[in-house]
Amino acid sequence: MVNDDILIKTARNRGFKRTWPEQVNRMKSRILWVKLGFPGIGNDHFDLVPFSSIKPGNLFIYDKDLERGFGFGDEAPVMYRHLGDKVKVEGIGKGADSRRDPSRTKIRWKDILDMPEIGDNELVLRVNPNPTLNGGSAYYYFYKSYRDLRD
Repeated sequence: MVNDDILIKTARNRGFKRTWPEQVNRMKSRILWVKLGFPGIGNDHFDLVPFSSIKPGNLFIYDKDLERGFGFGDEAPVMYRHLGDKVKVEGIGKGADSRRDPSRTKIRWKDILDMPEIGDNELVLRVNPNPTLNGGSAYYYFYKSYRDLRD
């Protein structure tokens, strides 16, 4: 679960001892932007963790601008399933993606790709829900929602 306490603790642990309020606001605004691309997934459905804590089988959302805040870069956040040295694309969030994939052919839903270059200490959002066909947390996203919401 991601709430203000988690964001404050994360900001202070990552070196923002005096400027943590600004950093918390940056991360909060970016997380709100990320959630727009994954309808049905809320703050209680994921954890903010370093990439090193992601294990094979875990779902995670990678957004390279998560710590920088809203308004940087145009790469859409991507939800991956960790498969060891590969990842499966589970969904693509909002964003123009004009530099990484302007023709929308390099990265698509259900593609299996090589692991993107993510630093072990870089923050990602680990997605925790386990919906079933009968419902459950984040059921809408995993069974009803369109999975590529790029602009």
